[in-house]
Amino acid sequence: MPQYRVNANSLNVRSTPQVRNDNKIAVLPFGHLVEKAAGADAGGWWKIRTRLQEAAIEGFVSSEFLSAEDGFTAPQAATSIRPVHLEENNPKITRASSSGRAFPLGEPAKPFRTGTSPEEKCAQLAEIVRFLDVEKNARYTPEPKATYCNIYAYDYCYLARVYLPRVWWTEGAIAQLARGEPVFPSYGHTVRELSANALYDWLSDFGNLFGWRRATSLEELQGAANQGAVCVICAQRTDRNQPGHISAVVPEAPPNAARRKGNDVRLPLQSQAGRKNFCYSCGTAPWWQDTQFGRFGFWIHP
Repeated sequence: MPQYRVNANSLNVRSTPQVRNDNKIAVLPFGHLVEKAAGADAGGWWKIRTRLQEAAIEGFVSSEFLSAEDGFTAPQAATSIRPVHLEENNPKITRASSSGRAFPLGEPAKPFRTGTSPEEKCAQLAEIVRFLDVEKNARYTPEPKATYCNIYAYDYCYLARVYLPRVWWTEGAIAQLARGEPVFPSYGHTVRELSANALYDWLSDFGNLFGWRRATSLEELQGAANQGAVCVICAQRTDRNQPGHISAVVPEAPPNAARRKGNDVRLPLQSQAGRKNFCYSCGTAPWWQDTQFGRFGFWIHP
């Protein structure tokens, strides 16, 4: 089958050959390789096959955003799309404060994951969980109409020296970065806050550029956490007006352990903020499989 490259900043893959709000199944980055599976219809749609983060993808794309592989220049612009945070090391941004949730923690005595061995990394991740103390600190305390799973996941990853965005570039800023233009973080102009729903899209679309890979099983996910990797479960609501959810899967250490049946992990050991905050728990059921969630995924960062 003939092969093509995406020639736009990003390209939506849709389940049907039409633009609708409910048929987007993936977003392909600039330069991504696809295989043409069928010819264009009257609207210029092609059916394509590809792999994205090791997952097989099949759907429809607009053919005008594809270029033949043999005449395509390899993309370089993606390297300019860098991590972004609002002001760092601001001492007013603390665990005990409910303000400044769009900013990273600025307390001077923060623990970080800096180890090189699995043992060191696991010990440091446990120290981060103790430091954040999600069950007690105001930064994560749920409110009647708001919960803060995304804030906790961001703080956990930030201290673990892994990039998970709290704010991310707007589409306009990404276009500027792709052109090599300097862009400065400006809340509401060049960056926007990401909800848990938006984090699912970010992990799917950009995660691999920042070291995340998708896990295929709970055994793989918990096993990676037990080696000191940063691991998350993220689920997106079917109704995007309702909140999604993200939790960290953390290393096991007595008395905290995943729930297993034989060698199979049924419920990994998690740490989260949300309607219920906990430092360590397996929960009572695989929450990500609830019918309210349309999509979910497991991600690992070494």
